Amino acid sequence: MGNNEQDYFWQDQLANGHTLIGLNEKGQEEIGTAAFVDFAPNLKNVQLGDPLVAIEGSKVVTQFDTPLAGKVVQINQDLLEHPENLNSSDHQATWIVELAEE
Repeated sequence: MGNNEQDYFWQDQLANGHTLIGLNEKGQEEIGTAAFVDFAPNLKNVQLGDPLVAIEGSKVVTQFDTPLAGKVVQINQDLLEHPENLNSSDHQATWIVELAEE
């Protein structure tokens, strides 16, 4: 994808201080209709630029790297069975991971 991974994600600060990260409109346009999602193995702690998720879409197959460093608290497992959720405008559907910044 290049060096500006932040360009492809939205980030929501949660009440517990964690950050929810998801695919934004620019990321959605980049991949087209999402057909397959695969999370990076051993997603526990990530450093800036570490692999986060690979997405196969109608336009491209690509890997997205994390725009933030932190501890992975939660992964959106629903995306494994419903990758099309990434094409939604609803953050409850398009979130990828929840991170606790360290």
